[in-house]
Formats: sequence, C-alpha cells, structure tokens
Amino acid sequence: MAWHTSSGINTAFSVGAVIVCAYLVRNIYFHALSNHPGPKLWAATRLPWCWNQYWGNLSRRLKELHDQYGPAVRVAPDEISYISASAWKTIYGQRPVEMPKDPNFSLLTPSGVQNILTADRETHTRQRRLLSHAFSEKALREQESILQTYCTKLCSQLEDRCRSGPVDLFDWFTFSTFDLIGDLAFGQSFGCLDAGAAPPFVQSIKTGSRELMLNQMLRYYGLLFLRPVMGLLGPRNVAGSRAANMGRAVATVRERVARGPTADRKDFWHYVLGHIADNEGGVRDAKTTMTEPEMYTNAFSISIAGSESTATTLTGTTFLLLRHPDAYRRVVEEVRSAFASESDITSKSLSAAGKLPFLEAVLNESMRLYPPVAITLPRRVPTGGETIDGRFVPGGYTVGVNHLACYRSEVNFAEASAFRPERWLDLDNPRRDDNDKGDKTECFKPFSHGPRSCLGKNLAWAELRLILARFLWRFDAQLVESEANLQWLDKQKLWGFWDKPPLLCRLVPVRR
Repeated sequence: MAWHTSSGINTAFSVGAVIVCAYLVRNIYFHALSNHPGPKLWAATRLPWCWNQYWGNLSRRLKELHDQYGPAVRVAPDEISYISASAWKTIYGQRPVEMPKDPNFSLLTPSGVQNILTADRETHTRQRRLLSHAFSEKALREQESILQTYCTKLCSQLEDRCRSGPVDLFDWFTFSTFDLIGDLAFGQSFGCLDAGAAPPFVQSIKTGSRELMLNQMLRYYGLLFLRPVMGLLGPRNVAGSRAANMGRAVATVRERVARGPTADRKDFWHYVLGHIADNEGGVRDAKTTMTEPEMYTNAFSISIAGSESTATTLTGTTFLLLRHPDAYRRVVEEVRSAFASESDITSKSLSAAGKLPFLEAVLNESMRLYPPVAITLPRRVPTGGETIDGRFVPGGYTVGVNHLACYRSEVNFAEASAFRPERWLDLDNPRRDDNDKGDKTECFKPFSHGPRSCLGKNLAWAELRLILARFLWRFDAQLVESEANLQWLDKQKLWGFWDKPPLLCRLVPVRR
C-alpha cells in the first residue's frame, strides 16, 4: 500500500513538472508576444517582475533591460514595456477606443467608490469635467494667497529651525505641500508646519503605497485572499490606517461640503460645488454631478497625489542642485537678480514667458532624472489589438511606458545619467550643447499624457516654482556631507512612491 501511495505521488509530481515545463516553454517560444525581445526568464513567468517589485527595484531593473534589449521589452509573459515617444501617444493618447487601465494595477479605493485616478472612462470624464474648474487658470489666480501663506510659513519655520543645526528638507517640503493641499482639498490644513511633524494620515502614505504594490502582485496570481496573511508579515495595521484615514477624510469633506460655495474659501470645493449648483437648477443629474462619496474619495486621493509628488520633486531638485555647485550658483543668481524683494515672487511673475528660464530648466531636468512618478502606469490593449512601435500586440495584453527607464535612456537623452539643465533651454541658447539638441524631449511626460494626464499640472508647476524660488531667494544651502546624504538619490527603493530618507542641509538666511 505504501509503495502504491509513493508511486502515485511520484507520478503526480512528474505530471505536474511536465505541465509546468510545457507552460514555461509555451510562454517563451509559442506565445502571442514571443516576437518581442526580452530575457527568457521574464518571458516564462512573472516571478522575476514580482521579485524586483517586492524589493523596490523594478523601475531600475527595467531601465537595465531596455539598455540591453531596446525600446520595447517583454517584461512578463503578458506585458511589454516601452520607452519611445510614439508609444506614449499610442498607449496613453486620445483614442476612439481607450486603452483602459490594467485592472491588476488600478485597485479599488478604501471605500470601494471610484475616483478620478481609478474610474472607468465614463466616470472619469464626468469627474474630471467637474474637478477641472478647481484647477483652472482662474482658480489658480484666486488661490494665490493660499499658496503664499504656506510658502511664508515654510520659510519662517526653516529660518527658526536652521539656527539649531541642519534641517531635514524632505520633511519640511512634505509638511508644506501637505498643508497646502489639505487646505485646498479638505478646507483645512493638516497642521504639519505648525507642529513640525506629520499626522498619521501623512505618515501612513509610505506603508499604504507598499500595500498597493503588494496587492498588485497578489492580484496577478489570483491571491488577493492572502492579503490578511501578508499584512501580518509587513507593516502593522496598514489597511486599518487607510480605513481610519478615509474616515477622517469623509468627516472633514462632509463638513466642508455642507458649507457649499463660499466667497472667502477659494478651495477646490468652492469651484466644484459652485459649478454643480449653477448647472443643476435644483435637480441632480447623475451625468453632470458628483456624489458625496465621490467627493470624499477624490479629496482623499488628490491630497496624496497632489502633495507627495510635489514634495518629492522639491527635495530631489534641491539635492541635485547642491550636488552640482555650478548649476546651483547659476539658478540662485537668476532668482535673486530677477526680484527686488521676496514679495515680488508670485505665481504670475514666475510663469511669465522667459522670466526664469534656468529655474524652469532645473525643474525639468530634476523630474527627468528623479521623476516623482517613476513607475509604469499599465494599460490593457483593447479587443482587436494595436500596433505599437512597429509590432502588433493582440488585445488583452498589458503595455506601458516606464517613466524612469524612458527618461534615463541614452536612446532618448544624451548623457542621460548626467544632471544637465541646459538641455531644456531654447535651441538657440548658446549654453545648449550640440549633443543635447538631439534629445527626444517629446518622451518626457512627468504628468503623463492624454485624457488621463495629471489634472493638477498647473497647480503643481505653480507650487514648484513658488516654493523653490522663495527658498533660493531666502537661503544659502549646503548638504551635510554624510555618506547617506551624499548618496541620497542612488539607493532609494521605489514602491509606487520613492522611499525617501532624510535630506539634511545647513541653511543660512540671506541678509539684505
């Protein structure tokens, strides 16, 4: 009996091994995507992709694969990664039939209600149309006083704190952008700048992004039911903190919505609620309005997307400038010579054409080397398939452009690993290097591309210009020369957001 049992187990094991081997061979050589270049192991199974995702190395590894295999690489049995300008247009551009978000990536919100980041095409169009009023040029002009309030508070806090020693600029840029976006999205600040500390909502974002990446991997294999078990192995109570954060967001936005449009509060909801009231005529139309649960989840998502990425760019830009003294001296000279006083630095003066070309170039180059969204935003090829970069991809497969791999590719940018703000100056500028003139700047899409591109792009640019210009006008800065500080950018992990360590700097207020 024992012999028969052992024989049966061996037979089952052998059959299973044959099936697995046949599956792997089929994926490598006889799959619909087999004509795309890439490493055989990645074509056979998604496990290498998951391994690199788990350890926060995926985007850097994809960059290496593109360097080896070219602009289109098969990075999983069912996924192709791209880095070309034409792929941006084909995958993310305006199309009669949208390439929808990959459902494995676009997971449900904590409340289960769709927001502008997760919604299907119809819901996204409706929500974006309403929210666009909060991000219009008119709204931005009327929100200037709110932006200036938090810039002033940031500079005042930095001036007080720098007397006691080095300050962590990552923390303080984060405090300022979260306070600002909290004011605009919830009708009240998070109080980070006043407290000099982040509340639980802000602190939980890092663990929350790691949870979403983990869920993505589990979902690929139909293992989402393992989330509670995996949660025990990772940061404690991540899901609980997300639920609690969503609960706080609901309570705060409900209170703000109850007040309706207010002349003294030109936050996001002033414009959205005002537009709804103007168009409803007392009757709610599901095609033109936004439900209160949708308002709650959009406020929650906008507060994260609109603050974390801006703080990332400000911190990365400061690091890169301080590591490149010539660029730092030049941008400081440009800012300080352009304004007679700090009060002259406004969103309007900063956005004037040609006012501060090098500041603009520095921000672009920083987002190229250190993109705030450095991952792939994957899409599904619709039924009927699509030709991308000259190769046909059948419907149902996943495609996308990886920001980090695209921007750091020598195919797209000369000396792609070098910090060269001059590459973004006008072509006739004498500071432009001849090599830079071949750069494929059309590949650079830090705010994504097409109908789902970042709605808050204008606000983000206003924040970046204003905070950085006032910081450079107000302070002389120097990196603390520790090993961790000098290698600040090189060793960061990436789980949706960059896992950023402190950036310690010595600041000296400029006396005039």
